[in-house]
Amino acid sequence: VELPNLYLVKLYMYDLSKGLARRLSPIMLGKQLEGIWHTSIVVYKDESFFASGGISSCLLGGTLLGPPDSVVDVGITEVTEEIFLEYLSSLGESLF
Repeated sequence: VELPNLYLVKLYMYDLSKGLARRLSPIMLGKQLEGIWHTSIVVYKDESFFASGGISSCLLGGTLLGPPDSVVDVGITEVTEEIFLEYLSSLGESLF
């Protein structure tokens, strides 16, 4: 019996304010914000995210944002990279 390939899926979280939202939001907004978040999905050694041009991808760690502030293990998938990329492409054409 051959087991399918399993791929780890992670959520990378970047605070675009670099900590300023946490410090200044109580003063400016009257409530606490933990950050101003940009997120990406990491799977197959690629990082996929939404940007001004729509859905984009780069090699893991290839964004201009530096290392993520937080990494969340989402789980695993059996979906192949080819199917995942086709799905992202279809989202880009229909929704974004």
